[in-house]
Amino acid sequence: MTTENALVCTYGPSGSGKTTDMGYSFPTALFIATQGALHSIRHVCGYEPTRMEATTIADVNKVLQQIEKTNEYKIIVIDDFSFMCEKTVSAWKQKYSRKSQIWDMWGGVYSDVLKFRDLARNAKCHVIMNCWEQGPKQLDSEFRKGGPLLAGKLSQMVPSVCDVVLKCDRDPMRKPWPGIYKCGYEGNYIMKDRFDKCYGLSPAPMNLAEILRASGFEIDRHPSLPWQEDAVAKLSENLSAAGAQITDTANNLYGQLLQAGIDPQAARWTLRDAMDRVVINRAISTHNSRFIA
Repeated sequence: MTTENALVCTYGPSGSGKTTDMGYSFPTALFIATQGALHSIRHVCGYEPTRMEATTIADVNKVLQQIEKTNEYKIIVIDDFSFMCEKTVSAWKQKYSRKSQIWDMWGGVYSDVLKFRDLARNAKCHVIMNCWEQGPKQLDSEFRKGGPLLAGKLSQMVPSVCDVVLKCDRDPMRKPWPGIYKCGYEGNYIMKDRFDKCYGLSPAPMNLAEILRASGFEIDRHPSLPWQEDAVAKLSENLSAAGAQITDTANNLYGQLLQAGIDPQAARWTLRDAMDRVVINRAISTHNSRFIA
């Protein structure tokens, strides 16, 4: 296991499953979020996440500075960073409302975000941020890649300091969870992975915890599910051996979990991780066995 800390940015359209994946992936994390942003975790994942409220980037910075003193959390998730960036711009616009003050306004915005960038990069824990997506743009003579929806040049500056930048997408053929993460050398969108796992996985299941585990990180399970990691390991072995019969095997294993008295939400969560682990391990094995794909 690596002792590094990861700074990760995921981006995609609203409703693409980013928050739900964060809930499944990081049940012991501190979520920095606005009111109501985490409903999907409560209703889909089945637990109440630990949350501190923030509306602007300045609010986030205060929380990060507070957490830095305690080392209480191993993971911090910021959801949704794009919304908070919008609110930050709005707050500075109110302070500098005249056209002559436009540079002062943007100076304040950039100052807040750059301070966040330094705090997140130097944090003694993993920091994950979710963003909305914006497409590629041609601005006069400058081509700007698509990526996280952030004000001005922040859409390029913030990802530059991240270790991993993943683009959310959907694959309707992938059941029962169609969400995927993409990470490649495509020229039109910002994507990267300094840990050199996601390039070989892309497209990967939308399961950031399993991706980080495959990259050598230890990611904690929910304290109420101490049995889950052993169950995922065993179930993934069964699913891997099933070959083409993986759907029937998954349904049978799900039934066995229910018969063992496991709550349906926890059973689905466990089987989700097991299925995704199989997909990820197969992709890694295939990638490692070939020099040229």
